[in-house]
Amino acid sequence: MRDRIYEAMYLGCGDILVTMTENPWQEIAGEQISSEDAWRVLDDWKAKRKEIGMLFCGRSGTAVIAAMCTVRAARNGLLQMKGDGAGASLNLKLAKFSYGPMQVWPNWPAGPAAEVLALQAYLATGDWLVLAEGYLPRELAPLALPM
Repeated sequence: MRDRIYEAMYLGCGDILVTMTENPWQEIAGEQISSEDAWRVLDDWKAKRKEIGMLFCGRSGTAVIAAMCTVRAARNGLLQMKGDGAGASLNLKLAKFSYGPMQVWPNWPAGPAAEVLALQAYLATGDWLVLAEGYLPRELAPLALPM
């Protein structure tokens, strides 16, 4: 990753507000899609009230959150998720997105591996968000293809 680009504003009383103006992610797994396409996927999930798996990994590795949620709102760069007894609001304004099959291990550390269709968001803060909409049928998963 290269150096992050920041925009700073002096607020008075010695306080400085710092905001990111660019996303530092260089490597993206899967097929990168436009922000508009990612928001269409989220809108579709919201309209269908589809339950999706959420995995949020903080940049430093100090925060890893996993939950089953539905999309409550998705607009103006803000994603709001709601699960049983919990919710999340995520700023995705400068996120880079990919969408497609992703290999997961639901019974870690034991196998077997499985494939899910996932929307991945690479946040400007260095955090990583995975939203998985469901398992791929074994016969359609890339792991099932002969080598």
